[in-house]
Amino acid sequence: MTESIWFTDSLVRIHVSPEETDGAYALMEMISPSGHITPPHAHTDSESFLVIDGEITLHTEAGPTVFRAGQAGHIPAGVVHTLSVTSAGPIRSVLVSAPSGFAEYVRACGRPAEREELPVLDGPPDIELLQREAPGHGITVFGPPGMLPADLVRAG
Repeated sequence: MTESIWFTDSLVRIHVSPEETDGAYALMEMISPSGHITPPHAHTDSESFLVIDGEITLHTEAGPTVFRAGQAGHIPAGVVHTLSVTSAGPIRSVLVSAPSGFAEYVRACGRPAEREELPVLDGPPDIELLQREAPGHGITVFGPPGMLPADLVRAG
């Protein structure tokens, strides 16, 4: 059964849960609003995604790569990255996390969705919660949203 979670400003639907795969992977659907951007981070999990609707830009130390509907991308474990929704409207994508640590992180930092739509926020996402929970789920957060991996290289 699909589990729907409000995670930061997004709706995440866990279609294949970590419990169903003994933690080998999780299959999720993500809907994020225009302007959504993650903080620069890296996972011990690898991520693969397929854009269904909208446009997303993946930022790594190598620079930005744009993915549009029908295009897929892969982020190997350990690669510092940021994802930003660069389309005028929301993005809808399918994400596979292997192993399934990211799904557990979504559960730890999110809350059950009250409706099958994007959450209405009363303030910015709780960055302190995201940073506090990250290490327990194989994630390292390197800076605030808006900072790009290339900025980390220049600052380091």
